[in-house]
Amino acid sequence: MSATQVNGAPKARRAAAAAAIGSLVEWYDFALYGAAAALVFNKYFFVDGDASTGLMASFATFAVGYAARPFGGVVFGHLGDKIGRKPVMIVTLGIMGVSTALIGLLPSYDSIGIVAPMLLVLLRIVQGLGAGAEYAGAIVLSSESAPSGHRGFYASWSGAGVWIGSAMGLATFQAALWLTGDHFLDWGWRIPFLLSLVMLVISLYIRRQVEETESFEKAKDDEKKIPLLELFKTDKGRLAVALGSNFMLSGFSYIPQVWALSYLTNNLGMAAMVALGINVVVLVSGAAFMPLFGRLGDRIGRRKLFMFGSAFGMVWAFPMFLLISTGNPALIIFALVVCFVGAVATCYASQAAFLTELFPPSTRYSGVAFAREVSGALLGGTAPLIATAMYVGTGTWWPVALWMVVMAVVAFVSVYLSKNYRIDSDQANDDRFNHLTALGADSADPTVLKAG
Repeated sequence: MSATQVNGAPKARRAAAAAAIGSLVEWYDFALYGAAAALVFNKYFFVDGDASTGLMASFATFAVGYAARPFGGVVFGHLGDKIGRKPVMIVTLGIMGVSTALIGLLPSYDSIGIVAPMLLVLLRIVQGLGAGAEYAGAIVLSSESAPSGHRGFYASWSGAGVWIGSAMGLATFQAALWLTGDHFLDWGWRIPFLLSLVMLVISLYIRRQVEETESFEKAKDDEKKIPLLELFKTDKGRLAVALGSNFMLSGFSYIPQVWALSYLTNNLGMAAMVALGINVVVLVSGAAFMPLFGRLGDRIGRRKLFMFGSAFGMVWAFPMFLLISTGNPALIIFALVVCFVGAVATCYASQAAFLTELFPPSTRYSGVAFAREVSGALLGGTAPLIATAMYVGTGTWWPVALWMVVMAVVAFVSVYLSKNYRIDSDQANDDRFNHLTALGADSADPTVLKAG
């Protein structure tokens, strides 16, 4: 390992930790909302009509947050490319935490009528605006701060933070359900939302200690006035590849991550506490493998690992539902864990460095945020709603499984086509460094290699 890599390791760890803690808070908030949408909001804010209609209305508010995310991604992504990664990430984190806490203070439909769901939708939009550039900033910050040859490993921490945060959100929701019992629907569900403020304060302190990245400092004087507009003019194909790659992490992954909770409780009759516990196990299992897959991506290439995960998702969707439909908790856990580790975690760990390496530093934040959030709005936010509509319309799960396969195919093709686009020079250096290291040239310093 070169001196450059050794000296850069502490900075990389600080940046990766700060990025991960932000992702943890973001997805703690989003997991809470997803669980509440499946189990509470249809009874608290959408009480008119039958149960299926209330559930779909509840999931529609889940989708609204994703519809707002591209706007947040465009605005904050632009600011991240113009004024810096660090200040933007502090602002987006604050927006997320405060809006989540305010959801925990909302009155019910029975108290103030239609104003209650309207306020819920408004706060969900604000939450989505803040989240629109949070994860993009996290992976850009951690990737740009990482030593060459280790970018995938450090960038994968943000993905692990996503699932740990999601697991914490679900575990906190489950604990509130257990502790408050019959009072859960009255006020117990509010506790996890209010705890978001505590996590916000801690994470803001950590994030303020991070230095701005050298890549931004070198590119901040670039004359591009609107980085995203520049990408649309010169790099439409690159944006399309990035968008398509996220089909796996939005349309596909949100079925086992969010909709499965509703399916287990509302369609298979499983107790909410058991279903939440299963989801926590699945998320923690995925998070545990993220750094390992990030390291593997550094060795064999993100593209290969990403394509493997997408292909695995194609073949596992139907077996997963067959196992889930048995109603056996052990088989359900097995089905979902295999899906998360074999398909979703491999792609998620690959995507962090994969996306940042698609765009040059001057347009990187804008490009990553736009690609992730537009596809997320189209697929991630609507996934539970579409899956519910498919199941209600057909009475069976197989259309949902088929839809997962389609999403995996789109991601596979997109990542395959990424070979047609030049990656940034840092990654070219990484590839040469890895090749020389494999041949035993341990003294090779990627900082002196020329990009090809």
